[in-house]
Amino acid sequence: MRFKYTAAFILAALVSVLVLFVYGRYIEPNTIHITRVKKTNNAFVSSALKGKKIAHLSDLHLSTFGPAEEDLLKTLDRINPDLIFLTGDYIPWNKDNAPALTFLSRLKAPYGVFAVMGDYDYSDSKNACLFCHEKGSGMPTKKHSVVMLRNSSQEIRINDQLIRVAGIDEGYDDDGDAFMKTLGKFDPDTPLLVLSHSPLAFDTTAENSRVFMFSGDTHGGQIKLPSWLFKLFGYQKNVQYNYGLFQNKDNTLYVTRGIGTSHFKFRLFCPPEIAVIEF
Repeated sequence: MRFKYTAAFILAALVSVLVLFVYGRYIEPNTIHITRVKKTNNAFVSSALKGKKIAHLSDLHLSTFGPAEEDLLKTLDRINPDLIFLTGDYIPWNKDNAPALTFLSRLKAPYGVFAVMGDYDYSDSKNACLFCHEKGSGMPTKKHSVVMLRNSSQEIRINDQLIRVAGIDEGYDDDGDAFMKTLGKFDPDTPLLVLSHSPLAFDTTAENSRVFMFSGDTHGGQIKLPSWLFKLFGYQKNVQYNYGLFQNKDNTLYVTRGIGTSHFKFRLFCPPEIAVIEF
């Protein structure tokens, strides 16, 4: 009798593992959630962007452009955001960027589409510049109209209010740190929205800068795990800023779980998302 119970338990455990594997490998990574954030605790930015919404995407890791990407674009159309922010890693490591450029070419929003580069985007160093420039020249790319912010900023006007959108570059240099130090020098009466692939940049924002930062990179871990396990694996970004909304004085950070996956296509209780920040 005991043998039968043991065998039944082992069989049930194996079936459970198989079901979780199939779900994590084939279902959850392809089921994109829309996460709506309506309360940000950043009254300064919320007042300036009242009635507007920002769609935030990150970590697409596009190896192809097909039906899934078309569905993602249709979902964005239904959301109808006023701004679209992208925070890097559009390609898998050292892979072709053509699918990503096709995706970027289809994005549009009334007040613009702004983006920064991630470390994966620089893995193909020979073609990384094609995200911003035409091949063989320094002329801006004609493949898309996304504004790539590389340690730079741009002013836009919304609700008769001047807004500054800044982007921290993920290139292999120290310019990003230097650029971060300039953020506090901008006009304090102009709301500042900052895009950064890594959420760790949030640690360097000045306490009085009233920044609203958007980041990705963590994927939310892809598998929902306790923070001590991320710490054991050395994933400091996931320990501090796995995903969601974070606050430090007057500064706000939103870290999205992203769209794609890296290393292996698997997500478990950590679905991909489009984050929609509603003000």
